[in-house]
Amino acid sequence: MKSIRTRLVASFLGTILILFLILALIGVYYQISSIELHSSESMKLLSEEKTGELNKYFSGVERAVDVLEEYIKNNVDMHEYRINSTYREEFYGELKENAVNAARVLGNVESVYFRPDPTRYGGTAGFFLNLTNSGDYAELTPTNITNYKEDDTEHVGWYYEPIKKGGPLWMEPYSNENINVYMVSYVTPVYLGREFVGILGMDMDMTLIHEVIDRIDYEKSVGLLMSENGTLLYHRDYPSGLLRTDFPEELQAQDEFFTEACIGTGYNYSYIAGGEKYRIILSRLENGMILSISTPESELFKTRNAMLIRLLVVFFLALAMIIVLSTRMTKRIVEPIEELTNVSSRIAKGELGQEIEYHSKDEIGSLADSIRKISVELKVYIDYIHEQAYLDAMTGVRNKASYLAEESRLESLIRERMASFTVYVFDVNGLKKMNDNYGHEYGDMMIKDSAQVIKAVFKDSYVYRIGGDEFAVIAKHQSENEIKRNFAKFDEMLENFNLENEKYEDDLAISKGAAVYNPETDQEYASVFGRADEDMYHCKAEYYKKHGDRRRS
Repeated sequence: MKSIRTRLVASFLGTILILFLILALIGVYYQISSIELHSSESMKLLSEEKTGELNKYFSGVERAVDVLEEYIKNNVDMHEYRINSTYREEFYGELKENAVNAARVLGNVESVYFRPDPTRYGGTAGFFLNLTNSGDYAELTPTNITNYKEDDTEHVGWYYEPIKKGGPLWMEPYSNENINVYMVSYVTPVYLGREFVGILGMDMDMTLIHEVIDRIDYEKSVGLLMSENGTLLYHRDYPSGLLRTDFPEELQAQDEFFTEACIGTGYNYSYIAGGEKYRIILSRLENGMILSISTPESELFKTRNAMLIRLLVVFFLALAMIIVLSTRMTKRIVEPIEELTNVSSRIAKGELGQEIEYHSKDEIGSLADSIRKISVELKVYIDYIHEQAYLDAMTGVRNKASYLAEESRLESLIRERMASFTVYVFDVNGLKKMNDNYGHEYGDMMIKDSAQVIKAVFKDSYVYRIGGDEFAVIAKHQSENEIKRNFAKFDEMLENFNLENEKYEDDLAISKGAAVYNPETDQEYASVFGRADEDMYHCKAEYYKKHGDRRRS
């Protein structure tokens, strides 16, 4: 017959083991859910950041073409244009000068052109300016439009397609064999009233877009770019693109997600390729292209797997200690186990940082220390994920994801008419040429030093890196005099840096602009940023006007 002590110990031990097992399972469940949630959020933030970075290139070209279109409409005398060839050539010259200035400010334009009606003014009328190795724009003989039929998309689709559509459009990327560049074109028909004036367009080197996609470095993620009709435009393993019918296994596995039901939802989806599981998230760019980012689950959740192993080790250690201690210290073990049970339950529900009051040098004390360590490490890990999601690794300032979150907060304040802020915009001059001449490590140094100069004027929490070489500062509402004082201090810091700096061939140059939120006229954050951005571009234009084309941005 079993003694009461034996039965009590057996009953106590069985109960403790069951409770501990339940709590461990609950803890595992909530920890896995928490880590998966943060991993999914990190993929979403990465997708939003890269989408914004790519849209910056495309929207910049669109804005530049819109400005040139307005210049044509506001300055052309159509009567003289129709009858006077001398007037036309003079007008082309003025338009070319404006087109070159716009292309230089953008820094990513391969060619810019304007082509009038060939049936009226000749097949090669207008102009075609192409970027040279020296950074200038040289005029080349335009394609003779009359040599090709209207349905010859390869040669003259850029002319007839926007006319058929009746508005601007992005052409699908193609290889221009005449200048040996893989490019994408934005073209728009220009009308004055109902009269057709001509086709205005800009070509952008797709190499820049490829570089943005190749810079995706989160947990071995891989990005790709698709056209609206499902053609692969770029993947690091297939740089020349692929037709949908030629997709290899890993792309066929992703193909089912290239639908409106999955694009732009902010969610990631699972698929299997080559026996390995992946997560994929998709977004649509402003020009209709689709950006996809896929990440191996083994990389995405490697910390989760390590955490599970640690939990299993802790569980079996705790099990061994409970078996030993329960035979000798049944009464003494009840109260601390209840405390640990309550704390473990709260930790499992996400209440991290719990204080465990029980301290001793016995096995239960070791168990308490283990649970403290799990709680601290989980909190540190989650804080680390959150910090990494909002910190730019290169410069140490806040990243694009943090900027988007702050922009969303300000939008809410604007809607509630409680907003009060000032936006500063900074852009490094000449970065592209420095990258081309001295390599990307040289350019990275310029970006890092630019961040340090900006941080010397503004608090770290106010500074954001919102693009490759573009920074923004969101500060409290400031007067024009305060802005001037800040810019004066910034200019002084930049001058001091250049006086002490010996590692660059040329002085570090940064264009700047600022705008203050006006509750009477500003209905959204974008209007304030737009004014600051425009102010910065005026500063940049003055810089290049003063320094010539010594360094292109």
